[in-house]
Amino acid sequence: MDAGWLLAAAALEVVGVRGRDGLACEHGGLLSALAGHVQVHSGGARLLRTYWYDGAPGGAPSHAHDRIAALPYVKVRLGRLNRSGQQKGVDVLVYHDLLTLARERAIARAYLVAGDEDLREGVVEAQKLGVQVVLLGMPVSAGHNQSARLVRECDEYALLPREVWEPFCSPRTEADEEPAHEDVVAVREVGRTFAREWVQSGDPERVRSVLAAFPHLPNELDIALLHAAEDRLGSMRGRPDLKTELRGTFWFAAREAAKR
Repeated sequence: MDAGWLLAAAALEVVGVRGRDGLACEHGGLLSALAGHVQVHSGGARLLRTYWYDGAPGGAPSHAHDRIAALPYVKVRLGRLNRSGQQKGVDVLVYHDLLTLARERAIARAYLVAGDEDLREGVVEAQKLGVQVVLLGMPVSAGHNQSARLVRECDEYALLPREVWEPFCSPRTEADEEPAHEDVVAVREVGRTFAREWVQSGDPERVRSVLAAFPHLPNELDIALLHAAEDRLGSMRGRPDLKTELRGTFWFAAREAAKR
């Protein structure tokens, strides 16, 4: 999944402007919905994982990239952003992963969410190794945002239904700005500590049951987790990014603690 292309296309439809800066995205919900759509389209085939390709200044992950990377069965691959905000090196990463998975017989079918013609050669090479490639597109009000040659090269082309992605995209507001770094560090500490103590003191069967229900956190447990964060950081109202960070850290730390 070329995140730059996907979010720019979503911004054009949701916000009405080119470029992703004006778009707020709930990445966890979006990725979960996309994975579910792919599994239905594939007839219930087992999903290996989702690869999220994006650009970043200097190739260093942002707060949002860290949150996405913490999601289960999601791998973040980062290229670089130049001074004009253009992605560099992302297509090479897609090509490399697609060919590696094809050669290792790790996949029988790949779903590609992208639009750049440079990916066409990677599609051809993967097909030579027996992998089917399905290209997923985004609806646009006017024109076309994917290479016609890329579309023709893939085995199948399908548009993503709006109900799969639109509920997780909205115009960006001040409340969507990333929280200060020190707050992120603090909320991660709270999430890790709470998760470890909960696993250690809880009934093992109950712990397994809660972890198996991911991403649905029981209401009473979610409230207790938020209260623990508020004891450290104050009110969590109007701080959706910190809540997402808190819950994501909890899930990751709880799974790790349960393995021990």
